[in-house]
Amino acid sequence: MTGGDLAMWDSRPRLSACGKCPGNDSRGRLSHILPVVLLVALLLNGVRSFAEDSAPAPHFRGVYFNPLVKADAPNFPWLLFYPQFRNQVRAALHDLAATTGVNLVDIFVCIAYSLKTPALPPGADQSLEEWANPAYLDNVAAFVDDCHDAGLSVELDLVSNMWVPYSVDPKNQIGDSGYWPKPDETPWDESAMWYREMITAIEARTKHPESIALWCMMGNYTLGTAEPCLWERDDNPAILAATETFVKKVWPVFRAAGKRPKAPPIMLPILADDATWSKKTPMQRLSAFTNLKKWIVDDLALPPDYWVMTSYPLCDPAPDGVNYLRKIVEILGPESAVRIISTDLKGPGHDDVRGSIISTEGRPGPDLLQWHFDKCKEYGFAGWWVWAYQDTPDAHSGLRDADGAWKEELVRSIRGQATPDAR
Repeated sequence: MTGGDLAMWDSRPRLSACGKCPGNDSRGRLSHILPVVLLVALLLNGVRSFAEDSAPAPHFRGVYFNPLVKADAPNFPWLLFYPQFRNQVRAALHDLAATTGVNLVDIFVCIAYSLKTPALPPGADQSLEEWANPAYLDNVAAFVDDCHDAGLSVELDLVSNMWVPYSVDPKNQIGDSGYWPKPDETPWDESAMWYREMITAIEARTKHPESIALWCMMGNYTLGTAEPCLWERDDNPAILAATETFVKKVWPVFRAAGKRPKAPPIMLPILADDATWSKKTPMQRLSAFTNLKKWIVDDLALPPDYWVMTSYPLCDPAPDGVNYLRKIVEILGPESAVRIISTDLKGPGHDDVRGSIISTEGRPGPDLLQWHFDKCKEYGFAGWWVWAYQDTPDAHSGLRDADGAWKEELVRSIRGQATPDAR
């Protein structure tokens, strides 16, 4: 398989403010015993969750890391070929830390790359050696160590596309691509095993597991590297029902694996202004938050170390008069604000605020980022990361342009957050 073929896996699709995803109306972009058993196991193993500690979480200042290692292939999966590009990436990490003052980078770790045989899903009863690409696991571990050497922590978003049974939405499964595995009718079994084994293997391979700031349980059955569909789906209610089953079966396994902090899926507020969502209430727009909180806290009694959420500027208050960030804090609980990481921060070059109730017209990038920073301080969030590190020929939301030049006005804005009184 050629590098060009592999690049198809790494297109980094992200859901927009509209939650756009094929199959949406807005098209375009355990039992009660199990939690007790798992909690006892955690205590016996001496593993303490941040969620069980009353101390504030660290203040993360980060960026989604997408180095343009090949100018003619912006979606090239550099982590899959890490030895070839390691010196280049190491230099970029050191430059990033020195220039911007950030202390965190975020990357996706995809199931498609991790497979010994592309598109062949791991069996729920198979050992790691039977299905895994060990070179990819070594690459991820080496990247963590390189971040450590640069003074950076890492958020590792583990991406499985096997979230809903194939039969639930057969027309929109990325598992038909020939690169991502095709889910069966109980995809949560294979995914739970994959998440557990990836966490265990990578923590064991890296010299500095302490530099893994958190693991995040991610993936989208249609887009791969995007937020899962956690919100209400009038067009196909089976999608949300299957997602609830997935979360309740997989989250306990994910949370118990390894020793580093854990976050459930990144939550997405739906701020679309279209025929479907314009009729919805603010709480329906935030159903991803109410659903996920109910499933893992109220039903499973297994709170996370961190909550991670996609964020949009000027949404508190939004043009409809609703303070969406305040509502989110109310949903998750005011005591959880110190566990929230506000992500995908939008400065200049973001198209996904178009077609939403948010308008950024006339607002320069540094002002938009400063809005995000001020809100994180106001609510006492654990931190944030910006989308993204570098421009590509088709996307212009990076802190560096495609030629590698820093965008000085954005760098000044971010570097200002590293001062002692920035929080």
